[in-house]
This record gives sequence, C-alpha cells and structure tokens, in this order.
Amino acid sequence: MKKKVSKIDYSKAMLPRTRKAQLGDVFKMNYVILLKCGLMLLVFFTPLVGFSFFMDFYYVSLLSHATEEVEQTILIYKYILNGGLILTSFVALLGLSGVIHVLRNLIWGEGIFFKEDFADGIKQNAGKNIVFAAIFSIFYVGAYAVYSLFPTMIVSWFGLFLFALVFLPIYFWIMFLNNTYDSKFGAILKNGLFFYVRTIGWSIVGILMPLSLLSLYFVPFYLVWLKYILLVLFIVFLFPIIVLIMNLYTTSRFDVYINKENYPDYYLRGLNHD
Repeated sequence: MKKKVSKIDYSKAMLPRTRKAQLGDVFKMNYVILLKCGLMLLVFFTPLVGFSFFMDFYYVSLLSHATEEVEQTILIYKYILNGGLILTSFVALLGLSGVIHVLRNLIWGEGIFFKEDFADGIKQNAGKNIVFAAIFSIFYVGAYAVYSLFPTMIVSWFGLFLFALVFLPIYFWIMFLNNTYDSKFGAILKNGLFFYVRTIGWSIVGILMPLSLLSLYFVPFYLVWLKYILLVLFIVFLFPIIVLIMNLYTTSRFDVYINKENYPDYYLRGLNHD
C-alpha cells in the first residue's frame, strides 16, 4: 500500500501516550474542531435529512386515507424512500470523507487547517468511498426486497441483519483504510474483511453507535418535528464524536496489524511513545 503524505508533527512532549488518552485531549483542546466537523456534516447531510422530512409528511397524509389503493401506494412509497435515502447518502459521504480526514490528521498530531484538510479528504477519499457505497447498496437493496416481499416471515429479517452487522461494519473499515492508505480496490476490500473478522465483536459494537439513529424511527409521526430536532442534534454534536472514536480505534488496529511491520513512520503516530 502506498502512503499518503502527511503534514508537520506537533512536539512529542505535547502528545498523549495512548489512543484512549487522545480522546480526552480532543475534548479539552480541540472541541472547536469537533463542532466544525458537526456543522459540516449537517451541511452535507441536509439533502438526506430534507428528503426524509418530506417523505415523513407525505406518509402521514397517506395514512389519513385508509383504502386498498393507498396500501399499494405505501409499498411504492417505501421503495422510493429507500432509493432516495441511498442516493442522498452519497452526498452525506462527501462530508463524512472530509471529516474522517480532518480527525485523522488531528489524532496524528498534525497541524489542522480545517477548510484545506476537509477539502483534501473529499478530494482524496470520497470517490472510492462512494463507489464502495454503491456496491454495498446493491446488497441492501436485495435484503430490503426480500424483507418487503415476505414481511411476515422471520427469515425475511435475516438479510437486513446481515447487512447491518456484517456488510456495514466492513464498509466503515473500508472508509478508514481508504483514508489512511492509497491502495487498490481489491486490497482495501480484502483488508476491510480482515479487520472485521479480527475485531468482529468491537466492529459490531462500533456500528451500533451510528445505527442508534434508527431509534428515531419509533418517534410517533405526530412528533415529527421532535424527531428532526433530535436528528440535527445527533449529527452536529454526537456524530463527530462517534467518528472520532472510530478513527482512534481503527488507527490503533492499523498500528498493530499494518503499521508496526510495514509503515514504521505511521506506527503510534500522534503519540508520545518514547
């Protein structure tokens, strides 16, 4: 794997000794950067949030007309909803690519120039992230199709659970690998699967953090405004923290399985390990 060029390191005396300690340091010294990341995520998640908001209100109007034709319309509505969410998620991935890059530079102890680093993250990583997302979306479409055709059968949930607990964690590993190493598609996919298998427990726990957003599904439709207020707060204040934790964890695993042997200049980068 080819290495991406990094910037200037901070003095080692200023750096924490563990990735866990870095989490506390970010909150004490760089919380403004987290806030900026949250605001940029909100900008790029706006198409997804706006589309979901519109579809929720449309669904409420459908429920007020309980007829057989409306039931068929609701089925079509669900397909349109999922298709729209997939498409708008590609825009969200642009922002996520930039944020992951900014936070990687932060934990590596590099000087942060937010606008430039955010733009670099999109330029360097978003292309592959979106291509992989398109590929993984095919698996989601298949899983959702099985679920919608056989909604009363327990086995119909298997595909969705498989996607959420296997394919989605692998995709997140791919994003962080892509952010760190300049590799070919096959190598990134192979390493994403490798890290998922080696850290399967923590990978599933990690993916449950962003999937906690699904709890908003249970907010009643008559409280739809509350649902989207909570969603915006999640994106701005909690999602950057989740991405930071994922960045710290994946970096620690890269140190163990890749950097120590192959990229010593990446090994424990951003830590005071003298």
